[in-house]
Amino acid sequence: MAKRRRVEEEEETLFKEPEFDEKDFLLSEVKKAKGIIIVFLLAAGAGLLSAYLQVYLDIVMGFILGILVLIALKNILKVFSAEFKDNKTWVFAVLTFIVIWISIWSVGLNPPFNDVSPPQVRFVEVYNGTAWVEVYNYTEDFNQGEKNKINENKKSLDWNNITKIRTEVTDNVAVAMVEINGEKAKLVGGCYEVSVAPPIGDIKIIAKDSSGHQATLTVSKGT
Repeated sequence: MAKRRRVEEEEETLFKEPEFDEKDFLLSEVKKAKGIIIVFLLAAGAGLLSAYLQVYLDIVMGFILGILVLIALKNILKVFSAEFKDNKTWVFAVLTFIVIWISIWSVGLNPPFNDVSPPQVRFVEVYNGTAWVEVYNYTEDFNQGEKNKINENKKSLDWNNITKIRTEVTDNVAVAMVEINGEKAKLVGGCYEVSVAPPIGDIKIIAKDSSGHQATLTVSKGT
């Protein structure tokens, strides 16, 4: 019996469970939480800067910036005493950085941060003295039925009786100016409109947005 008791005591001594250090655990969790917050902020900042670099310099520069921040991530976290102890958390932090960086980069290419899109001419109509007739619609590029309708409208028109031209122009920020056949159009009922003296040739529309982007469209009379 005494021998068995000694064996049990030796086993308990050999396999004694280490004591839980609550203070060390809490400090580690605080550093981990602080580290994740810093990773999020760095990724968001890098994303916005990458967007500006793409717009004003080159997309490659935006990519290089994000990679450089990612490489320096460990040293940056060390400066703030927010480095991670285990590899699993590091992998999570790196993946989080990449996802947020690319997401914010995409957001940064759009308003209110940047405007990279020109205005879009939605449709063009001419007034023949009695009714407005559509001679262009942006959907005709991918809608055969709309294209056939536009062609029929052009063929049936008496272009010598056209007295007005109007167009709808949209932009993701704001339309600054629309010209139709060299004349500045006025906004009337949601459309940009000019009066013309017949006969008219092809219709040329120039639209600019508040960021200086320009869209040009020429509508031919057809046959």
